Amino acid sequence: MTRTPSRERQATRTGQRLPAPCGQPQYGRTEHRTGVGRQSAYRRRCGFLAAESGEVLAELREVAWRVYPTALDSLGLRKALGGVAERCALPVRVTYDVSGPLPQSVETAAYFVVSESVTNAAKHSGAGHVLVSLARRGEVLTVLVRDDGAGGADPEGGGLSGLRGRVAAIDGMLEIRSPAGGPTTVTAELPCV
Repeated sequence: MTRTPSRERQATRTGQRLPAPCGQPQYGRTEHRTGVGRQSAYRRRCGFLAAESGEVLAELREVAWRVYPTALDSLGLRKALGGVAERCALPVRVTYDVSGPLPQSVETAAYFVVSESVTNAAKHSGAGHVLVSLARRGEVLTVLVRDDGAGGADPEGGGLSGLRGRVAAIDGMLEIRSPAGGPTTVTAELPCV
């Protein structure tokens, strides 16, 4: 009778409770017969699972960030937009002319207008730089994002139509101008009431 070490028994029990393909490691016949092969396969599988779980965690953080950027709470809109500019592959200049606090819904909508527009410019426009401007006049925050790219953005595309929904949800207005040859200009007017 061959005795299985306690650590391997525990790994086997754990593997049996996990759904495929995360369950028990699949061993070749040679690896199954030799303890060294079994341990090696087990270590490879554990390394694979650790890498996979790290990727899933990163994806979950990205989804949570897209739902509500927590930087707005800790840093405020101005600094959160500075973070968007820093992460962009293109040079981004941000002008911020806003006095006083903004409603949270307006900050969130403004953040997403800038974030999505800057991301689109970096991915699709062939732009050399992006200008972001936020200005509050009375009870309206105007957000303008302009790139010097080739234009031709589809206002009904996934990301831009999603922005329309966010802006409309707070009774704002979103205008996208992107003639062939450029530039692309995204303007949002967000009521601060």
